[in-house]
Amino acid sequence: MITAGMVTGCSQPASSAQSTATALPTATPAAAGAAGLVKALHPHCDVGDKVLNYLATGDNGGDPQLDVLLSKYVGVDLPQARAIADQQIQQCDANLSRQEAAQASAAAADLSRQKAAQASATAAALEAADAAKKKATQDSSCAAIGGRVDTTWGWCASTVKGNPSGEPGSDCSYAQVAFNPDGTLAKWSSSTTKDSYPGCFQL
Repeated sequence: MITAGMVTGCSQPASSAQSTATALPTATPAAAGAAGLVKALHPHCDVGDKVLNYLATGDNGGDPQLDVLLSKYVGVDLPQARAIADQQIQQCDANLSRQEAAQASAAAADLSRQKAAQASATAAALEAADAAKKKATQDSSCAAIGGRVDTTWGWCASTVKGNPSGEPGSDCSYAQVAFNPDGTLAKWSSSTTKDSYPGCFQL
């Protein structure tokens, strides 16, 4: 079936007026199968014979769109009929090519969104796994020296009350050991805290 979109945007077929000096042949059913029409790029657009036959006979063959689009050209001369048929084929191909391009673009955009969402979900899952692993390492390494993880400041705080060493400024409420990025205790911090806050950790 020919659709209205097949002629949208196309120039109107040339006038059917013929020179009285040289009469041009009128399209006939026999001419409908003649070779020489443009080749359709899409099987759906292979409507040349159908259009030529309609222009020659006015028989729409059950396709009312032929009447809607081309009834005023029924009976035109053969050259003009062939031009109209070519025009219908080309416009049909152009419309379908645009539709295919739009569908391909939409499919590509959808695939891109899916990949982006998958990458984001994978990254989030890895980040969550790394965070959980780091927390578990901090908990175990801090507990091993008798401390607790201070989630506010992000260090290992002493659980010892008071100042076991009796040295000035060595109260355990100020004692802390920093973590490495992987959650293990930082050796430099452990060494400093051991010297500055004796007895506050099992170091």
